[in-house]
Amino acid sequence: MQSSTSVQSTVLSWDIQSLTVTTTKRFLLKRDVVHRHTLLQNVQGYAKSGSLLAIMGPSGAGKTTLLAALSLRVTADMVGEVMINGTPVDKDLMMRISGYVPQQDLAVSCLTVMEHLIFTATLKLDRRVSLNQQHRIITSLINDLSLSGCSYTQISALSGGEKKRLSLATQMLTDPLILFCDEPTTGMDSYSASSVLTVLRTLTERGKTIVCSIHQPSSEVYVKFDHVCLLVPGGHQAYFGTVPGAQQFFKSQGMECPPLYNPADFLLSKLNSSPDVTKEICQNFSDSPLNDALISEIDSIKKSSGKNQSVFGIEEQFLKFYSVCQPTHKTQMSWLMWRSGLSMFRESQRMMLRFFMYMMIALFVSLPYWSVKIDQAGIQNLQGFHYSVITEAIFMQTYSILYTFPAEIAIMLREINNGVYQAGPYYFSKAVVLLPRVVIETLAFCVIAFMLVGVEGGSLGFIMFSTPVIASAVASTAYGCCMSALFENIATASLLIVPLDFITYTFCGLFIHLSTVPLYLKWIKYISRFYYGIEAMSIMQWSKIYSIPCPEDAKLPCISTGYGVLLKYGYSPNNLWLDFSGLFLSFAVLHAIGFYAFRRRSQRQPVY
Repeated sequence: MQSSTSVQSTVLSWDIQSLTVTTTKRFLLKRDVVHRHTLLQNVQGYAKSGSLLAIMGPSGAGKTTLLAALSLRVTADMVGEVMINGTPVDKDLMMRISGYVPQQDLAVSCLTVMEHLIFTATLKLDRRVSLNQQHRIITSLINDLSLSGCSYTQISALSGGEKKRLSLATQMLTDPLILFCDEPTTGMDSYSASSVLTVLRTLTERGKTIVCSIHQPSSEVYVKFDHVCLLVPGGHQAYFGTVPGAQQFFKSQGMECPPLYNPADFLLSKLNSSPDVTKEICQNFSDSPLNDALISEIDSIKKSSGKNQSVFGIEEQFLKFYSVCQPTHKTQMSWLMWRSGLSMFRESQRMMLRFFMYMMIALFVSLPYWSVKIDQAGIQNLQGFHYSVITEAIFMQTYSILYTFPAEIAIMLREINNGVYQAGPYYFSKAVVLLPRVVIETLAFCVIAFMLVGVEGGSLGFIMFSTPVIASAVASTAYGCCMSALFENIATASLLIVPLDFITYTFCGLFIHLSTVPLYLKWIKYISRFYYGIEAMSIMQWSKIYSIPCPEDAKLPCISTGYGVLLKYGYSPNNLWLDFSGLFLSFAVLHAIGFYAFRRRSQRQPVY
């Protein structure tokens, strides 16, 4: 593991008068209602290098909120300051010198432990770090955190303790000065919880500053901490000091922990008492010498910062050791494509099932048009076949991609917020990885349809048949990505997608003669992928047909050429390049809108 011996002692201190979040409930026909919730009030403390601090309290006391506030990973109105060596820090600097291990372990579950660490290290470490150095860092972390036995196991198969140690290893790749851990023992048995705390204890012995929020620790876990910060519901501070001092303080208030009783459980039971009792505890601590000593220590830390000529007393070493030359966008995109491609490969069973269903749909769509003949009756049949193939390709590719971003939104927000990669490479890596799958599936779909229906023309005929289908499917991937990026969930997206698709395919030329459409509605066809795809398919299929037989007993005028068929449906044989240009423009514009929406979403605060 890397060593931080090149940097001097680091002291994290804080003085938070209040932390307030604002929520707005919007109404259509009346004024918006704004609610302000104060989550923390008058909370002070510090954590020094080599120490392990626990933030404890009952549910709703603000443990995770305080941890996120100290790491500057929370968006809220905070009155107060968070300092390193007595000097206030901003979010950018805090993100560079600290790591955050969330309560919920999120990672792409199909990767192995080694693959996940290599991916994260490549994108998060200074790009000037050589591959040999990177390998040594990862190997050292795997050994130190007891992950050797599962280094080639997929994350989905890890136990709770192994996943937590992997989260620690992920954050330790950059060797942060400060490590924040949100309830690192939640959901674990006593042995696993003790093992995780032993690892954290080992890290403090190497000079790390570690702050943990923790809920109902066992007595074995509780005594491993050096200091404890106790909170009561409402975000008020009931105690800050050493772990043994907490029991002494409560004993002085007439609350003595019974013998052979878990002191952590005893403290939590008192912190979860009635509001009058907890208010009295907080007031007694505020008036106690312990609080005076705490305030004096924080003031002393602030004063000591003025004696240093550098910002933190570690500035020179910091700039040398922690300056990060981030990987290029090309590197980020290539590794994100690697991860997405590997994920698709390892989900091959689901991919094969999807492919099989798609081929069955191609079979059922084509069977009604088996060996269709080109005659007066066959004109409608063949045009219906064109419509079925294009619309099926569009709908299949649109709706299969709608789940792309919602499925990974939590992981994406965490990784972007932690500086692993940026929004642009992530979005476009997804878009690029989708293309080979879409082309292969659509080609196979076209093979079945082409063979069953008996479309003539040989190899050239197949190319002319499949080209507009593939173009329509590719344009629909952009539509699916756009809608996936615009909306939080599929249910909300469908409220727009379904009526929008209904309107646009109404103007594809099959249901209404396009030449009769009123002028004020003509523009709709130019935003319709269905129109572009079906017109292009119709032009490429009918333009090579120069004679259509007409029965002698025909009662209606016959259409004698493919050109006449195009006129019947309101298509122009000169519009072929317009159609392909329209599909290409749709692809570009929809991806531009999707990327803009996705970038805005990526700027949201992830849930820690």
